[in-house]
Amino acid sequence: MNVNYEIFTMLYGMKFRRFMEKMLKSIEEEYELNKVDLQIMFYLYSAGDKNSSKDIMELEMFTRGHISQSLGRLQKKGYVLIEQDPEDRRCTHNNLTERADEVIGKLRKVFERMQTVIMDGVTEEERLVLAGVIEKVNGNIDRMMQPGRDGKKNGSQP
Repeated sequence: MNVNYEIFTMLYGMKFRRFMEKMLKSIEEEYELNKVDLQIMFYLYSAGDKNSSKDIMELEMFTRGHISQSLGRLQKKGYVLIEQDPEDRRCTHNNLTERADEVIGKLRKVFERMQTVIMDGVTEEERLVLAGVIEKVNGNIDRMMQPGRDGKKNGSQP
């Protein structure tokens, strides 16, 4: 089998990461926030009840330390209110404050612009195929990452 290096670079997403960094730079500078802060804020904006540090960890985008430091910065700046779960003292819930509304508005515009740029010229049919492929690839990776799994399916090689 020929190994297609482009697949690995696409999955790693360095081009996308650089693109996102470029698009977010002005907001980072204006509000003196880090990239991770903005990403966590945007996650919390759409998270609903899935707003605990554990929920953020499940994204597998940030380390526990990055999440903790970022939430601390966001709380200190007044963008996030961190509340202890009344039933599980080990768990905290992270909610955006009204002060975060302005930043979120700018983030929404940036992410909408990014989506427009990325999907330029991509048909609805191609979007559906891409979504299906991404779902399958993520499922394959998830199965491989489960403890005790060797990545083999019915005795075949991965």
